[in-house]
Amino acid sequence: MKNLITLGIALLLLFSVFSCKRGQIEPDISISDPSDTTIQRNFKLVFDNLSEQWNASKSLTAYVTVENPKTPEMQIKLTVPVLFENQCSTPVVKLPKGAYKIQRLIINDDSGATQFATPIAGSSKAGQIAKPLSVALVLEEKADKEVRLEVLAVGSTDTPESFGYPAGTFGKKTGSDEPAMDKRVIIRPHIKVGDVMYEYIPVQLIVKSWDAKGEMDYKIHYLAAGPQEIYLSAKAVRFHLSVSKWGAYAERDLLQSEVKEHDVYDLGASVTARKLKSVAEAKIVGGTTTPQTKTDYEYFVNGELMQRRVWGKKADQSTYLMQKDIFHYTSGNISTIESYDESNQLHKKLTARYDDKGRVVALEETTGADRISVTAGYFPLDTYSGTEQAYRIDAQYQLENGKYTDYYAKTMSAGRAIHEVYVSHNGGREESFNDFDSSINPYVHLKIPDLLFNQYTRHNMVFPRKQYSGGRPLHEAYDFKYTYDEHGYPKELLTKYRSTQTRLDTYMIRTVFVY
Repeated sequence: MKNLITLGIALLLLFSVFSCKRGQIEPDISISDPSDTTIQRNFKLVFDNLSEQWNASKSLTAYVTVENPKTPEMQIKLTVPVLFENQCSTPVVKLPKGAYKIQRLIINDDSGATQFATPIAGSSKAGQIAKPLSVALVLEEKADKEVRLEVLAVGSTDTPESFGYPAGTFGKKTGSDEPAMDKRVIIRPHIKVGDVMYEYIPVQLIVKSWDAKGEMDYKIHYLAAGPQEIYLSAKAVRFHLSVSKWGAYAERDLLQSEVKEHDVYDLGASVTARKLKSVAEAKIVGGTTTPQTKTDYEYFVNGELMQRRVWGKKADQSTYLMQKDIFHYTSGNISTIESYDESNQLHKKLTARYDDKGRVVALEETTGADRISVTAGYFPLDTYSGTEQAYRIDAQYQLENGKYTDYYAKTMSAGRAIHEVYVSHNGGREESFNDFDSSINPYVHLKIPDLLFNQYTRHNMVFPRKQYSGGRPLHEAYDFKYTYDEHGYPKELLTKYRSTQTRLDTYMIRTVFVY
C-alpha cells in the first residue's frame, strides 16, 4: 500500500478547503425591514487621513449620525468598527435607498474616549479640512458606494463645541453622547440554522427607543462576534431591539423599568437550513478553464442525505460517473457510507460510531483489503470565544491494517478549526493555523463523517498558515475568496494554489455551489 502519510496530508489539504480572516472581515449588515432587501443600498465611509494619525494595532469605533431631509426628526445613528486594511474605512453598511446627509462623525477608541471627529461647517475647526459636514449621501444605484471624509484629532483641550457638536458629545464611554446614567447591558445574539447553532457571529443590532413624549431615537450598532455591550438611554421609557441575519429575524421589547445594569439579553432566531444540490469544480491554469468534477446530492423526504454522485471528465471531455456514495443511518446519524466506482462496484466503505453526545469516536475505512481505523477523544479547552466551550479532538490512526500509527489533533473554537496538526509514523508533520470568516459552511448541515472530522466546522476557512517537516506536498491551497448569497451561503469559491518549493502560483480551482 502507498505511504499513508501522503494520504493524510492530501486529505488534510482537501478537506480543509471546505471545513475551514485575512485581516478584518466585512460584516453582514442589513437594516430597515429585514424582509425587504430590494430597497437596500450599500455604502462605506473612507477616512482619507486617518491612517497617518492612528496606530492601526488599536481598535476604533465610528459613531455616525445620518439624516433623511424628508424626515429630519428621525436621525439614524450608526455604530460601526473602523477597519485598517489598504485604507481606513468602515465595513459596508446598508440603508434604504434615498438621499441622506451625514450630520455627525466621531471616532472613539476602545476605552470610549473620542480620538477623532469631522467638524461641522461654520465651526471653529471647519477651516482645517476641505469638506466639513454635512456631507451628502445619495443611495440609488445597487453598486457599492464610497463616501470619503476627513477627520481631525481631538486633543485634550478640544471641546465638542469647537467641532460644531453639542456639549457632552465627546466622552469617556462608548456611546458618549448619552448621559452617564445610561445603563450598560450585554446583547447575546444567536441564529439557529437548521439544527446548527451559530453564536459567535457579527450581527447588526437596531435599537429604537421612545421618550416620554413619544419621540423616537434610532440607532444601528454593528456588534462583533460574541456577547457585546451596548448602552440603553436613560431618556427612553421603552425600547425595541432587533437583529436580522441570514433571513432570520429576532426582536425584543423592553421597558425602562425592566432594564438593569449588566443584564444579559438573548436575541435568538431560527431559519431552515438550505441543502446543497450540487457543487461543480473547474481548474484554471494560465487563463484556461477545464471542468473537473460535479457532485450531486440527493435527499430522503425527511431531509437526510440519501446519496452523493461525483461526475468526472474523461480525456475526451465526456462525462462519466466517477463515484456514487450511499448513506445509511443509525439513530439519526450517518453510520455507514458505501462508495461505488464507475463500474458500480463497491470499492470503499466507511463506518462511524458515535458516543451518547452524538460525537464520532471511531471510524473505519476499508478499500479493498486495506483498512484504516480511527479512534478519537474530545477534550475541553479554555474558551476563546466567550460563548461556547472550545475543545480539541485527538485522533489516532491505525494504517495498513494496524502496521503503522499516525496522529491528528484539531482545536475547535466557536465552530472553527483554528489549529490542526497531523503527525505521520515516518516522521512527517503538517501543522496549520487557520483564519475563518463568519459565514455558513454548507457541508456542516450534511453531517457526513470523515477521517479528519470536518463535519464539525460551521464556518469557512479563508487563510491557512502551514508548516511542514519531513516532507511536503507539491502544491498547497493558500488563498480562499468566497462570494456569498443573502442567506450567508457561498455561491462561488476561488481557491489559489502555489508550489510549496517556489511559493509561486500554479493554478486555481473555481467552485460553484447550487442549493
